[in-house]
Amino acid sequence: MAGTALSGCDLGPSSTSRPAATLPPDPDQRLVDAARAELRGLLTRLSATTGASSLVACHRAQLAALGGEPPAATGRGRPLTPVATAARERRAAERFARWAVACQNGDLARLLASVAAGIRMQPVLRTVG
Repeated sequence: MAGTALSGCDLGPSSTSRPAATLPPDPDQRLVDAARAELRGLLTRLSATTGASSLVACHRAQLAALGGEPPAATGRGRPLTPVATAARERRAAERFARWAVACQNGDLARLLASVAAGIRMQPVLRTVG
């Protein structure tokens, strides 16, 4: 019986069977990597900034949604002024919106757009010019 079950297999050295092709790299992976790096950078600077705990919590949740890990050492960056915080947040929101448009995967595009919208909704962007 075992001979019958294996009779269709060609495992000899002259076999023309080829190993399964490897999958091509995900075209959106560079966007995911950039998005994670952006959020980690924000977390590093904001964790040292007084009054930024709500932004830190927001960015931690966004990073988790992207499957990223927060930076190991927080609180070591230079604190940001309110104007610098607003400028960095605006720049991050613009980047996330741009990445959402460039994304090929619809679910990832929605997630990146959601991050952009979440950043834009932060009170710091409405209180600082």
